[in-house]
Amino acid sequence: MDQIELWEVHRGGGREMPESSPLSFEYGWLLGGRPEADVRTSADGILFSIHDSTLDRIVRNLPRELAGQPVSALTGEQIRSCEVGNGEIPQRIPSLEELFGHLKIHPERHLILDFKQADLSTLAHLIRNKGVERQLTFASCDSELCRKMKQFVPEIRTKNWLGGSPESIRNSFRKLKQENFREITEVQIHLRDAEAQQQWRYQISPEFLREALECTRKKGVLLQVLPWEFGRKEILELLKIGIRSFAVDFPSAFLQICAEYFAETWRTQE
Repeated sequence: MDQIELWEVHRGGGREMPESSPLSFEYGWLLGGRPEADVRTSADGILFSIHDSTLDRIVRNLPRELAGQPVSALTGEQIRSCEVGNGEIPQRIPSLEELFGHLKIHPERHLILDFKQADLSTLAHLIRNKGVERQLTFASCDSELCRKMKQFVPEIRTKNWLGGSPESIRNSFRKLKQENFREITEVQIHLRDAEAQQQWRYQISPEFLREALECTRKKGVLLQVLPWEFGRKEILELLKIGIRSFAVDFPSAFLQICAEYFAETWRTQE
């Protein structure tokens, strides 16, 4: 397949835009990606897109009384009062209801939901109520949680992401294979740098990726990789293996490398 397929902009706009902000999601969509929203619940039951368990890292001038407080202990009003980003354009943390409302207006757009802390049935009810089932991918490291969401919302895509040590990733993938990838639409493999880098940068070997790609393709499952760090060399190597779905923190750099790769194929096909 000579195109990038269903790629993800990690945490909305990656590290190129303020995290947990409308600006980051708009950026990811305009680039043609699927922005990722991390799902957490406020004390009064409102679902927000927040990665960390607290607001300390992402909020500018966080009020002292909110510092160190878990998101689950804060009200929706307290969360909405906080400003994220660099201050050039005031940005507030969006609720999932706001994001789903935006999807409803733009049916061509898609969103990743990385499950962190929420009631699954409440999330499913909001999804069905907004009618955006087919514009969402539910992501978790827990394959059973993905299957449970699939029972609540059969139309939703599911992504089981595999992280940790290389052994843990290989074992998790073998288990999914034994289970015939039941109710799993996508598998994401995290690529972390090896301690001693040689020709190949990552802990997970290219041989394993080739095997995983062949296996998932036979089952109609999308294989995606998340290279935590990358340069031109690494993306080109992954493309040559046959990987066509990525999750990235630097989407503009990623797209430029991909454009160069596919443009080169025009020359070789002449």
